[in-house]
Amino acid sequence: MVDILEAEYDNAPYQSYSFSHTHPTHLYTLAKLFGLNPTPVEKARVLELGCASGGNIIPMAYHFPTAEFVGIDLASKQVDMGLKVIKDLNIKNIQLKHQSISDFKPADGKFDYIICHGVYSWVNQEVQDHILKICKENLNPQGIAYVSYNTYPGWNMVNSVRDMMYWHTKNIQDPPQKASQARALLKFITDGLQDDKSPYALFLKGEIELLSRQADSYLLHDHLSSFNSPVYFYQFMEAANKHQLSYLSDTFLATMYTENLPQQFSKELNKINNIIIIGQYMDFIRNQRFRCTLLCHNTDQVNRALKTQDIESYYLQFLGKPSDPNFSENMIKDGVEASFTHGAITLKVRNKISLLAMLILWESRFKPIHYNDLCQKVHAKCEEKDIAVIKQHLNDDLNLLRAAFAGLINITSYPVTYTLEVNAKPLACPLARYQAEHQNYVTNRRHEPVALDPVTKALLPHVNGKNTLDVFEKKLFAMLETGKLTAFDKDKKPITDKEALKKQINLFCTNSLENMARNALLIYG
Repeated sequence: MVDILEAEYDNAPYQSYSFSHTHPTHLYTLAKLFGLNPTPVEKARVLELGCASGGNIIPMAYHFPTAEFVGIDLASKQVDMGLKVIKDLNIKNIQLKHQSISDFKPADGKFDYIICHGVYSWVNQEVQDHILKICKENLNPQGIAYVSYNTYPGWNMVNSVRDMMYWHTKNIQDPPQKASQARALLKFITDGLQDDKSPYALFLKGEIELLSRQADSYLLHDHLSSFNSPVYFYQFMEAANKHQLSYLSDTFLATMYTENLPQQFSKELNKINNIIIIGQYMDFIRNQRFRCTLLCHNTDQVNRALKTQDIESYYLQFLGKPSDPNFSENMIKDGVEASFTHGAITLKVRNKISLLAMLILWESRFKPIHYNDLCQKVHAKCEEKDIAVIKQHLNDDLNLLRAAFAGLINITSYPVTYTLEVNAKPLACPLARYQAEHQNYVTNRRHEPVALDPVTKALLPHVNGKNTLDVFEKKLFAMLETGKLTAFDKDKKPITDKEALKKQINLFCTNSLENMARNALLIYG
């Protein structure tokens, strides 16, 4: 199996992205929320199993130079790619190793955070068991292990699409041709089902539409991999329990919050005193197909009796939006309701203090704000001068903790440093500048992958704190003039006239820099 997987990943390298929900700062936040005492990230040792070329772990190491990071992967070519990045950026606190998960032993060291994203379901049962063994034997007390995996029941139907593509391409060895033929099959199916309105046809068309937006590397390593073994949540936890590991939480709090379900479901599920059974029923109800589970030692005491005031320790970032796009302070009056949504979740607010808090969260949505700062900003805008009263409204009336579990608010213990302002000589994170020279996506300061449009990719390496807008305009014009870039008009026709180009240059550069700021790519000089 090792030789098969190594060949698959060496022949068609998997695109290596950052995943914000795997970051140790996020794991630390959730561990603190549920009563553990995790090691601060700046002092931690972090292990990633299946690190590919380091797209996830290298940015972590770059931004936490006092922590230690180790990544292992079976694909030697991908490890070599990551080692080049580490050398180019002169990162001293990280090791990438060409090593099989099965060869990783207790002697390889203890870690405070272990990350295993996109691996568990794509290896056989023996390796799955070894992943959990590492999570037990190589994890420090109060440490957190993250494991993601495909789940049933959602994959029951998805498997039909995988089996179809896998069978169709079973005799094709060349990765690009394999992906091309898989896509040809999907198009053939879509065209044939164009007028079919049956439930199965609708499912197939939806799944095929989803796959059509994915890169070939995803198709090859997710749906066309030699191994793809979904499990039920309860089965995963049974396997983890055998290694004396317990369930801490999901990385997405909304996944484990029963109140996100229709009331008739949540009412009955809340009668059950077993979080694993509740989670499994929730998966059945939602047809869950993927989980990101946090594990801890079964000797660590997990606190699930959370109080509304527990929210006071965190930075908050609003993920939703007001239902009224014109929502503003002059619309806020006691008793006049406003609603806020994120996906299928709606929060209705009538209390003035709570409405002011939601307004401030909305205005601060691009950057986390600490709970205490939120209270102070509300205090400055309202008649109530007793901070304790304001906190009571935010905790019990608005119930920000419940909003976090509902998925409306993201919480973190670690504020991220970046600026939303484009100053005269803007400065982008050096890591992002380097990445822009080598790939079409970069990692922002929130540890999110940001796809680059051609203008941003061209300008980002030059956003070094030394150049002004006029310099960016000259550089961009030179690229357009020499044909390295092409500008299009509103009718999507190439702009070839120099004067017309000059008129657009300022807009192109300004929009690009503003997008960098919104996407957390700019830092303070």
